[in-house]
Amino acid sequence: MVTSAEAGQVVLGVRDTGPGFGGKVPDRLWEPFYTTKPTHLGMGLPICRRIVEAHGGEIAALDLPEGGVLMRVALPAVATP
Repeated sequence: MVTSAEAGQVVLGVRDTGPGFGGKVPDRLWEPFYTTKPTHLGMGLPICRRIVEAHGGEIAALDLPEGGVLMRVALPAVATP
């Protein structure tokens, strides 16, 4: 996991060590009920996206050339009193 601050945003990156997407992130990745696994519902990423966007942020999936996927969440930084 990596965190950083970039241009008024707090950025969180989480990387896995799986095979990745094979060179291209699926177009339907954020679509409800899309899954490539027989026992999953395909709701996790769409729910995450709604939560992140409801807070003014962005979420992205990046297929890494060396394998694995990096999930990147960027949220607006808020100054604390």
